[in-house]
Amino acid sequence: MLGKLRMRDCLPFLSPDPKCPLCQNADESHAHLFFNCDWSSSLWRKTRLWLKIHHNMPSLRRATQVLQHTKKGLQPKMRRVSLAVLVYLIWEERNRRIFDNTSKSVEAVFRKFQILFYTILYFHEKNPLAYNVAF
Repeated sequence: MLGKLRMRDCLPFLSPDPKCPLCQNADESHAHLFFNCDWSSSLWRKTRLWLKIHHNMPSLRRATQVLQHTKKGLQPKMRRVSLAVLVYLIWEERNRRIFDNTSKSVEAVFRKFQILFYTILYFHEKNPLAYNVAF
């Protein structure tokens, strides 16, 4: 959220290609990778529809603000957890493409998101205090 991940725009000496590894349409930066990239935008759109989140979230800061001001309870808590899971999965896919030269489709990553979502939900239901998430 603070923009401290090591992106290609901050480390130009490590990579001759500054392009986003997910879409190849723009230079990689925090804003682009997590919200402006066509690939990650598609993933966010699928997730927002699935979770019935109607707010536009054009940045990580805005997404945190939107999800922070929701009601208490399990559904808002799982939406906040979803934000962290999605950021992780986007970063994981970025690294997979750079370091392993492999890739997954938006649909495959979305399916992984759903599995992680239900896994977290299941363990939360087993022990609600162990997964107390507060933003």
